[in-house]
Amino acid sequence: MKAGFIGLGRMGFALASHLLRNGVQLAVHDIQSAPVDKLVALGASRAASVQALAAGADVVFTMLPGPKQSREVILGEGGVLAGLRRGGCLVELSTIDTDTVDALAAAAEKQGVRFADAPVGRLAAHADRGESLFMLGAHDADRVALEPLLLKMGTTVLHCGAPGSGTRMKLINNLMVLCYCQLNSEVLVLAGALGLDARKTFDVLTGTTASNGQLKEKWPVKVLAGDLTPGFDIALGFKDLTLACQAAQSAGVSLPMGNLARSLFQLARHAGKDGQDTSCMTDFWAESNGQPPVRL
Repeated sequence: MKAGFIGLGRMGFALASHLLRNGVQLAVHDIQSAPVDKLVALGASRAASVQALAAGADVVFTMLPGPKQSREVILGEGGVLAGLRRGGCLVELSTIDTDTVDALAAAAEKQGVRFADAPVGRLAAHADRGESLFMLGAHDADRVALEPLLLKMGTTVLHCGAPGSGTRMKLINNLMVLCYCQLNSEVLVLAGALGLDARKTFDVLTGTTASNGQLKEKWPVKVLAGDLTPGFDIALGFKDLTLACQAAQSAGVSLPMGNLARSLFQLARHAGKDGQDTSCMTDFWAESNGQPPVRL
């Protein structure tokens, strides 16, 4: 099987590298040359264009910043669907909105291309280690074919339903993850304001039913250690919250915490937090309340 991978950012590069390490014949493309050069050194072939990559592939993976880029790269002139043959497969790994994923699925079906969406779960560090989780939206026949390939990049594939269901599940998942960013931040800053020791507070919160994976796994190695380099950039977190809130609006569902968290993320961005990890919300919340940064 010949595969192509488009979009070699923080997550995409890690995923593509695992395909190579696990013996997949891979062509790669990105607007930045540095990650392409690194993967070529690992054995990938360099595609001159998106269309050329798609024309030589049986399956194409896309991992792009958002809906706008996905539409341009896949549906645009010289895009993936302009090159991918009938019977080929397109797998959208990006986190996008429900309207876009449905448009991609419909366009692929019209051209006789199989389509699946498989947004990535877990953190960038998991992707580095080949431990990603994929929320797969695919027809049953495509699921059987794609699962072994996805497992070359990660450890877990959860079939969420038909095409489009993976994206919908990712939006629900990230809504919870990103709302926890705000809850973690409020609680930790309040604990400091009440005179509680940060380590004791952390131990209690991670040892009771208040616990959540973000606080357990991410906070100790990111904001609480003073490391705000973006494993998950706050600007991308804001984008995902926006997508989830838009989905709720389209469905006629009230989402007060989601919309509140989205507004707070925007305030943090205006306060200069772009380019930092989402866990920087704890620092933002401390600054907003005149409290010192919370560190273990």
